[in-house]
Amino acid sequence: MNLSGAPVRGNAAIYMLALLYAMVIGFSFMFTKLALRYADPFDMLAYRFALSFAVLALLVRAGWIRVPKAPPGGRRWALLLVSLVYPTAFFAFQSVGLDASTTSGAGIFSATAPIFALLLGALLLKERANLLQLLSVLVSVGGLAFMTGVSADALRGTGVFGGAMILTSAASLALYGVLARSLRTSYTAAQLSYAMMRTACLFFVALALVRHLVQGTMPALLAPLAEPGFWLPLLYIAFLSSVVSSWLSNFALARLEAFKVSLFVNLGNLVSIASGVLLMGDPWSGAQTIGSACMLAGVIGANYRGKRPRMDGKGEYAGPESSLAVGSSGTFSSGNPFAFSRSGPRRP
Repeated sequence: MNLSGAPVRGNAAIYMLALLYAMVIGFSFMFTKLALRYADPFDMLAYRFALSFAVLALLVRAGWIRVPKAPPGGRRWALLLVSLVYPTAFFAFQSVGLDASTTSGAGIFSATAPIFALLLGALLLKERANLLQLLSVLVSVGGLAFMTGVSADALRGTGVFGGAMILTSAASLALYGVLARSLRTSYTAAQLSYAMMRTACLFFVALALVRHLVQGTMPALLAPLAEPGFWLPLLYIAFLSSVVSSWLSNFALARLEAFKVSLFVNLGNLVSIASGVLLMGDPWSGAQTIGSACMLAGVIGANYRGKRPRMDGKGEYAGPESSLAVGSSGTFSSGNPFAFSRSGPRRP
């Protein structure tokens, strides 16, 4: 992929970015676990998004990232709704759900996000999946559920409330994908990411301050800052897992259906498991091998395009656009991937 101005043809570029997105969020689980050694979940979210928005605002201020002003009369209510759904509602429901469920149970319920995305995409965007894509989603979801269920006590220890919260977080992730995709012609990836980080920062910082003020535990809120081991995982989840991954997902959603992007989120779980095995000494089982194969097969099957579309009489593809120009035609401008504009190739 070349961001310097030369066009990149074919769908390889967008899938490389989606794969990078899966890798970033996959490693975020490990770094989040490290950060949670020093801060409780909601305090960690407050620090995460406060730093995320601070870094993003500084980059915008310095001119390194261009966030165009929203046009007058734009769909600002929809932009606010997207940022309330993700990351705000997603992480809030996930944090509450994880507190009332086992890790394996949470993994099984979280795996349903592509199914929600498939249903919501069909309902709200009129997106239709073919039989291979439907089967691929089921195989991917089933692979993750099998891997987490067989490797532990499955749903034992996960209450109805905890399961409902995790399901709601999965639905929030799917709804975000559909809403962000619906706004792909109204707002840039940078605009979406900026709004998402700002809303999450305001919500979780206010929540942390009010909670600790009411409980009289303000020193506990500030205590993680004195821990040297807190800063490295915080920097990763604040910048890479929040700022960079939000842009990657918003960019991918401008080109791919919501359920396909959700499958890459599930693929991130595979990256998370692999990082635990390679870097933290976690065990690897036969169930994980089977589940991983199913997840990979599901992602490949859902994104399989079959034969290339035929050219029409004007030398253009008669079917959906299958090329992606990066660095030319305005898809990225000024060599800056965050300066995402709408003058690029047609979207599928």
